Parts: sequence; C-alpha cells; structure tokens
Amino acid sequence: MTKDFNLKHENNLTPSVEVVEAYRKVVMRDDFEESLALVHYRGGEEEFRLGEFYAASEDPINRAVGADILGQLGWQERTYLQESLNILIPMLDDSDDFVIYCACCAIGHRSDEEAISHLIRLAEHENSQIRYGVTTSLSGLETEEAIDTLITLTKDSDRDVRNWAMFGLGTQTEADTALVREALIVGVSDNDSEIRGEALVGLAVRKDCRVIELILNEWNSFDDISILSLEAAEEISSPRLYSKLVEYSETLECVGDVPFEFQLQSALDACQPKIEQVNPVDR
Repeated sequence: MTKDFNLKHENNLTPSVEVVEAYRKVVMRDDFEESLALVHYRGGEEEFRLGEFYAASEDPINRAVGADILGQLGWQERTYLQESLNILIPMLDDSDDFVIYCACCAIGHRSDEEAISHLIRLAEHENSQIRYGVTTSLSGLETEEAIDTLITLTKDSDRDVRNWAMFGLGTQTEADTALVREALIVGVSDNDSEIRGEALVGLAVRKDCRVIELILNEWNSFDDISILSLEAAEEISSPRLYSKLVEYSETLECVGDVPFEFQLQSALDACQPKIEQVNPVDR
C-alpha cells in the first residue's frame, strides 16, 4: 500500500531529529501542539533508527517518545512493521507506566492482530491510563479475544475507559453477538450521558428494536438531549420517535449549535412516517 502524498510534508525540510526533539520537550503535557506527523510520513530507515535509539534510552521520557515514533511509521504503508513490534512489545513490561501506555497506543496504531494477546494481559492493570491505552488499541479489531476484552472494559471503574470501550464495541466493530448486545444494553444504564449515547448508537446500528424504548426512556428521564441519542434515532428510523423529535425541534434552544441542529433534522427526516402511495386502480 502506497502512502498518500502530502505536499506540506514533502516541502518540509526540517530534519527528523529536530522534529523529534521538539516533540520530546512537550510530550508530557496535555496541551502541546508539536507533532511527529512529519517523521511518520517519511517513515524511512532514519526515522526507524531514531525510534529505536530513543526507545533504548535510560530516560523514560525518551522511551515514551521512541514508542510514539515507532507507532505510526509510514502511516498506512506501515513501514518497519515487524521491526517496530519487536521493540514495542517488550516495552509493555517497562518500569514506567507512561512508557507502557505509549507502547500500548503504538501497538494499537500498528493494527497487528498477532500483538493483541500482549495488549490483553494489561486490560486489568491498576493504572487506568494503561487500561485506556489497551482500550483504544483494541477498538476496531474483530477477533473474538479483542471483542471479549472490550466487553469487559465497558464495565471498567474509570469513566474514560468505559466510554472508549463502549464506543469501540458499539460502532468501531461489526461484531453482533448476544454478549455484545447485552453489554450495550447494560451501557444504556450508565450514569454518564456520553456512554449511554454510545450504547444506544451501538444497538441502533445493529437494528435492535429494543433501542426504541430505550431512546424514549433516555429522552423522558434526562433534561439534556445528547447528540448521540439523536444519532441512534436516525439509525433506527422509527416513526414512534417522530412526535418527540418534532417537540424537540419546536422547543429546544440550540441556535448556533450547528452539529446538534443538523443531527436533529437528520433524525426527524429518518423517523418521519412514510405516506403510502395508493394506486388508483386498487380503489
């Protein structure tokens, strides 16, 4: 697979080592704007060697940067895939939790099913950030063990872990088993509106008719109407939801919230009762 041509990156002559060093200075902050995208885009031997060098450092911040480099080399072309995994998998046993988290995410970006078992053993790690890394990395994988682990993670004590697990299970995988649906049903009772919404969408895309009553219950039980519940309504396209949607369109104050207004209209269009055409010959 050939990577997409990117003119901006092609014209950027910044040495890869300078990009990495700028990233290394801010990697521990949540609000930084530095990126390794140029390094990943190039994805050649120089970039791989940089990742290898940083990953072998005695400094945990450097090791975390090394994992971040190796995680997306070549983007969809996935250059140095096996060589990177050979370094990343042992990093799951690092002495530093942040390094383990970065290694989890990096392995997830590589999307290699052979590495799944190495991630799954960390699904019950005491550090919620590591469990979050495992969750994001398993989302979208269709193997039975990945799905089973996501189901477990939808019940995690950490809100962010549960939220991503519900998103991954609901819409990032096509798995449709009784266990998957039951996990989504349980998710509808979560105390977090976004998690409930992800569960509703997951049921709706599977055309589980139970979701109609669950959506109505969501709307009747809470003052705030989530955009995800509207997405679920659009997916299930039930006329039973139409009158409530009309009520919302007439009473909700959502001026200026373009995504919400658009989703509300899409749900209205999908749920509007269809008028059957009568053939005059049949009269």
